[in-house]
Amino acid sequence: MDHNSHSHPRIKRRDFIAGAITTVALGGCGGPKLNVDLPEASATQRARKREGRSSVGIIQCPSYEEDIFKAIKPYIAALNLPDLKGKTVVLKPNMVEYHPNVPITTNPAAILAAVELANYLGAKEIIIGEGPGHMRDTEFLLQASGIGQLCKKHKLRYVDLNLDDLEKVDNVDGFSGLKTFYLPKTIVEADAVISVPKMKTHHWVGMTASMKNLFGTVPGRKYGWPKNILHVKGIPHCILDLVHLVKPQIGFVDGIIAMEGDGPINGTAVNSGFIVLGSDLAAVDATCARTMDIPIDQILYLRMAGQVIGNINSEQIDIVGAKVDTVKQKFAMPITYADKKLLKQSGQQAG
Repeated sequence: MDHNSHSHPRIKRRDFIAGAITTVALGGCGGPKLNVDLPEASATQRARKREGRSSVGIIQCPSYEEDIFKAIKPYIAALNLPDLKGKTVVLKPNMVEYHPNVPITTNPAAILAAVELANYLGAKEIIIGEGPGHMRDTEFLLQASGIGQLCKKHKLRYVDLNLDDLEKVDNVDGFSGLKTFYLPKTIVEADAVISVPKMKTHHWVGMTASMKNLFGTVPGRKYGWPKNILHVKGIPHCILDLVHLVKPQIGFVDGIIAMEGDGPINGTAVNSGFIVLGSDLAAVDATCARTMDIPIDQILYLRMAGQVIGNINSEQIDIVGAKVDTVKQKFAMPITYADKKLLKQSGQQAG
């Protein structure tokens, strides 16, 4: 990751208390900005968009009992993934909360496949990092989700991004209005970040996949639970800012068992049976939306991502593996997302 264009004053754990109190107070001033349109993208923001075509893999894998990486390996060359040789790589799964028998978290088998992919691409060191957005008992989440056992078995270092030392990063020409972000040292100093989310509907922004997953890189000890100030400033706005600041190099989406309905926590399982994989996170998430039969123009941050991050038009995305039409299922949307009155009430009640 190139840090030359930013300043990164480090904040130790004992120094964050005043800022955290202020952030929590701001979070209580109102719910998230949900129906506020994004401002028109500036020339500087548009210049950040990647050039050329994008390749996205839809790799079929019917269950977590299969060898997921073995299924992915034949398609790697066609996906034009970045070389990770000699790099420190952070894999960022989704571990927001845990309910038994509800597919909230990224499955450990999918995370293992992402680890094997990073190794195959030459990673020197692989770290698992997450800052759960709801539950503060990370040890419980690690144990209940199986991610802790995965880390132990494969000798992977886990970093709680909610509690990591902080780096102040300038947010130049962002969408949220926040002039700076405080990000975990582990994320800022990583050579590469791989977003490894669960594919789900989302009651506020419609869908969560590789870009929305980056909310877990924002430290709860500074921004509260569930990252309050980011909700107040606008979830779509902050998603776009975080993609620019974190600069994830790969999106690796666990869609083997996805979630529909009242996602991202209280929804219903959908057996989709595939991994979505690519280096353009806008293209990855647009492909996820198409497999869920969600119109892209209904996803505010995804629509803007097509202007400032990468490709969202199918004509600019080369699909590797299964075709969208062969795996597409109509996902039920959250009732709060479909009913704008309920969405407004939900926003007003959010802390």
